[in-house]
Amino acid sequence: MALWVVPMIGAVLLPGLWWTSADRPFAVRPDLVMTMTVFVAVVAVAMLAALSNGFRRRIRWSLGVTASVVIAGFQWRMFTIAGESVADSTGMALAADVIPVLLAGGLLWLTVRLAGDWQFAVLSATAMVVVIGFLGVATLGLMAPAPPKYEANTPRTDDPDVLLLVLDGYGRADWLTDEYGFTNADFLEALEERGFSIATAATPNYGYTFASVGTMLNMDYLFAPGEISDIERTQMRAALTGSTGLLTTFDEAGYETVYIENQWGGSLCGGAIDRCIRDGLVERSLWTLGQMTILAPVARMIQPEAFHTVSTQHLMALGDYVAAPRIDDAPRITFAHLLVPHHPLLLNADCTSRSKDDRTYWSGEGGAALEARRSSYVEQVKCVNSKTLEALDRLIEQNPEAVIMITGDHGPGSRLDVNLDYTDVASAAIDERMKILSAYRLPGCEDTFRIDLTPVNGTRLLANCALGMDLSSLPDENRWIDLDGEGIVLDITDRVGG
Repeated sequence: MALWVVPMIGAVLLPGLWWTSADRPFAVRPDLVMTMTVFVAVVAVAMLAALSNGFRRRIRWSLGVTASVVIAGFQWRMFTIAGESVADSTGMALAADVIPVLLAGGLLWLTVRLAGDWQFAVLSATAMVVVIGFLGVATLGLMAPAPPKYEANTPRTDDPDVLLLVLDGYGRADWLTDEYGFTNADFLEALEERGFSIATAATPNYGYTFASVGTMLNMDYLFAPGEISDIERTQMRAALTGSTGLLTTFDEAGYETVYIENQWGGSLCGGAIDRCIRDGLVERSLWTLGQMTILAPVARMIQPEAFHTVSTQHLMALGDYVAAPRIDDAPRITFAHLLVPHHPLLLNADCTSRSKDDRTYWSGEGGAALEARRSSYVEQVKCVNSKTLEALDRLIEQNPEAVIMITGDHGPGSRLDVNLDYTDVASAAIDERMKILSAYRLPGCEDTFRIDLTPVNGTRLLANCALGMDLSSLPDENRWIDLDGEGIVLDITDRVGG
């Protein structure tokens, strides 16, 4: 029996461990990954015990069926990685689609052989998918329980509300003009009319979301040049959940902390968050689970853009969130990370949705395809601009002294291939990624603003201006994470140069 228990446990747990391994710095949700894979193991055995007449008499065959069903049903991503690897090494693009089907199909065939009954194999697989789907939704909800009530400092009712709005992949105006042929002057002028100062030489601290957003929330750099350590990853997860840094600082000052979750794996309310906005929880959970199963291609056909639909919904409702009435007259800090105007490019300039055939994605392809991507990006930027201004008007009308930071986490990636290491990424791709929109509204603190502020110093300014703190400015540095090199951090400050 032990010979069958080992592969079953390995089949379920090892892929989860692989996703959370130290070599993948963007695996920011080990708790959810491991919880889900353990559920798969436990429920798979329980379902098999209930459905198999021969469970007690033929334990080794039953466990063999379980292992096969679990692998075939719940490790689809592993199969696609294998297919992509074969396609890359052989140059046969078709292998990326064929290999996963062959692997899953072969294991299901083995399941039928071991079970001796194909109806039993189909019933087992279907039951596991359904049961674990519901368990997964429940699990995601349990990962961020309702926060405890804190006896914080007594706030002043005249303290300003604070908004940190991260617009994912929003590029700097000069780059958009020079490379995209788009002048963003109307939007920037509208921001200035509302009391904003524009950081015209703004650059991000990191070129990827998990490090950039984590550093903003941490109010300090997360990853030093060199290999990323486990301690740094732990700090990143704490910052991304609001468990340290900016949000806890405001919480301790008596502010109500509001966190708007999105579909990205690093977006999760922690225990210090007073109000967690997690609209679309079921949609997000089922999409994530669907990608684990053999039904992943079907899920993508039914809802091909689930990763971003939640953020587009949040964009449309942003004004409602930021202008919601205060609770007990306590001032509020809202953190909103919206996955727009980052690709996929779903929205027209008037914020209507593009047809499925008209949606585009970043890639390394040039020529007419590059121009089409950039044109679609500009359309999405226009929509983001209009909805952002609508939300700002509502917030400022309600709280004229509101302190606000609007920033990109990195620039667009119209020519970026994230599978390339730093030495192979085209110069223009890095330039584009390292130029961001950044704007600050700092009533009474305007003299602390600089046009070359990086986001890590921007969030420190928020705390200084709203709370009267005296945090010193950190060096404005730019770093690149070589994902192909398993998370090596490179200092490219001299290369970026503002």
